[in-house]
Parts: sequence; structure tokens; C-alpha cells
Amino acid sequence: MKWLSRFFEKRTSSRDPYLAEMMGLRDNSTGQFVSEDTATGIPAVHACVQLISESVASLPLAPYRILADGSKEVDTNHPLYTVLHDQANQVQTAFEFREQFAAACLLTGNAFAIKRVDSAGAVRELLPIPPHHVIVERLQNGRLRYKVAHESGTRVYTQDEILHLRYRSKDGGTGLSPISIARETIGIAQAQQQHEGTFYKNGTTLSGALEHPSKLTLEQITHIRESFEGKFSGSGNSWKVLVLEEGMQWKPLTMTHEDAQFIESKRLTLEDVARIYRVPPPAIGILTDATYSNITEQSRHLVVHTLRPWLVRIEQAMNAALLSEDGKRTHVIEHNAEGLLRGDIKARYEAYRIGREWGWLSPNEIRGLENLGSIEGGNEYRTPMNSEPLGVQQ
Repeated sequence: MKWLSRFFEKRTSSRDPYLAEMMGLRDNSTGQFVSEDTATGIPAVHACVQLISESVASLPLAPYRILADGSKEVDTNHPLYTVLHDQANQVQTAFEFREQFAAACLLTGNAFAIKRVDSAGAVRELLPIPPHHVIVERLQNGRLRYKVAHESGTRVYTQDEILHLRYRSKDGGTGLSPISIARETIGIAQAQQQHEGTFYKNGTTLSGALEHPSKLTLEQITHIRESFEGKFSGSGNSWKVLVLEEGMQWKPLTMTHEDAQFIESKRLTLEDVARIYRVPPPAIGILTDATYSNITEQSRHLVVHTLRPWLVRIEQAMNAALLSEDGKRTHVIEHNAEGLLRGDIKARYEAYRIGREWGWLSPNEIRGLENLGSIEGGNEYRTPMNSEPLGVQQ
């Protein structure tokens, strides 16, 4: 029956967690069942996924027209503008779709959406698909096809009909799940959470054995156990006074939370979870070693090393799937990362000052970034005197 175990381990580890749980399969040495659904019950996992997905979804995303001089401008008349900026489909706003799309990839390593096109071939809607409803297959010509389970049955889609976002991949076809890669760390976090829940459920630090000077019958042992658990188990019975009769003695058998340094161990595990997603601990509320200076530096780390790779991954996947071959010559889909500086007014204004003084930003361009109206004479650029060619008289 070894082949059957291997079959279920392969088929259920990520696609059907409920079947794996029923079959008694465990993914790590802690004995915990780890899946995308159970992992989101860990606060650090939820916080990391929510931080990245919300940050990515909140940035402006639009098709840009490539001008003759190489510069770019937002093309509000392009069919994709409404889909990416306002309404992704009949039910979801662009923000809701993009948040779900990014979160699916952060948890499972893959995110899928069906492209709904009009008679001219322009994408008018993006419909998200739960990753566990999709099987990706590679054809002999190297292209991919997607078998999607709908309520009405299974349907096969070509590569041209699906928007597919991948996390790091081994075969180039499907992405690896961050949860599966780090299942040991997630399993430890789940075990710690379960241990803590059991601790508060029992409602007492007592854990040991009751010693009786004489031999007891099975009925007496059952009575004493039930009586003891009824009086001292549960959060409502915490810190009650234990009174022993007939010469019984209490013998502690296990360490307390303080002896085991449980809180410190749990904190280190949560920091390991943050490392899985390359999220600075202060960004998800772990402030143990945080100071004003290192929080500022870690905020910069969050933008450069955490969010930027996801922005590039999403942009390139959308450019490949949503633009036609002709469209790729004239347009490009990009985020406006200026939104990442919105929370730091000092850094934002300092960047504007440098751009203005060195001549690549005009007053009206700066005002436009701040959603302010144009002013008369605001389209002029300033040229620094020390940047003039040699011999030019002012």
C-alpha cells in the first residue's frame, strides 16, 4: 500500500487539504496539518499576506502609452484602464480583484484569472479562479493549458485565455507555495498556537500527578480525576486553591510557560514567519527590538526588497497575458510606485525639491502628483547654473 500513501501525499498536500486531514496525513515533524487555509490562522502569516496584497492593490495600476520620445503617459481610453483601475469584473472592484489575486499567489504560489474579451479581442473583465480548482499541464509544443473545475463541470482553457501569476517556480509552469516551502516553520507556529489554546482551556498551570497513600479502585480513580478536572480545569477556574485530603500529594510533572520560555520561543517563530515573506517584523507589529531609526530603515527595506519584486512580477505577467503583440509595441502596464511615498510627506517633498532644482520636474508635474490643479507658468523647467556647458554666458 506504499504506492497509495505516495499518491495521496502528492495529490492532497496542496490541492485537497480536507482529504489529507481525513487520511491522517501530516506535513511536518510537529504532527500538524499545514495548508494554505490552516496557515492563515497564524496571525503573522495573515499579517504578511494582508500587508503585501493590500499594499500592491492600493497602488495605481494602468496601461501607459509609449510616446515617440520614449516617455510614457497614462492611456485612460485603453480598454484595460477600467479593468485595472476601476472595475475588474461585474462583482469586484479593481482593488478587490488585485488584492485577492496577490493573496492567492502569496499563499499557494499561483494565481489565476479568466480573461473575458469582446468581439475586438480587448480584455473587458478578469474573473479570479481559486488556485485549487486549476490543474496546469504542459503541452508538447511547450505551451500550457489549464483544466478548471467549475460548478457545471471541468473546462479546458488555453494559455491565451488565462492570466497566470507565479511565485518562484521549478518547472516554469507552476509556482511553489511559500506555505509548502516553509511547512516546518508554519507547523511549529500552529503547534504553539494549539498548545497555548489548550493551556488557557485548562485554565491552570497545574500539570502533574496526584499521589494517594493507599491503593485505589478504578471507580475511585475515575471519581477523583473527574472531581479534580471539574474544579480546576477551564479558564474560569484559574488560580483556585487546591485542597487535598486523605494524605494525597501533588507532584508537578511539567515545566510552566515561564520555565519553557514559551513567549520568547513563540516570538522567534513569528519572526521566522516574517522572514518567509521578507517582511520586516515591525511592519506586522513585532516591535520587540524596534527603534525609531531602524523602523525607518526597515520601512525602506519593505518597499525595495518586499513590495518591488511583487510589483515587477505582477506587471510582467499582465504585460505578457493582457496585451496583444501589437499592443506590446505601443503600451506597457505599470504601477505608479509614487504611492509608496504617500505616508512620508518629508521624504516626498524632499524628492520634489531635488527634481525641481535639477530640472526634471516642473511645478505643474509636482502639483499633478499631489492631485493639485495646474498654475500659470507651471510648465517651465529650471536648469542649474553649474550644469550649463562650458563657455556659455548667462
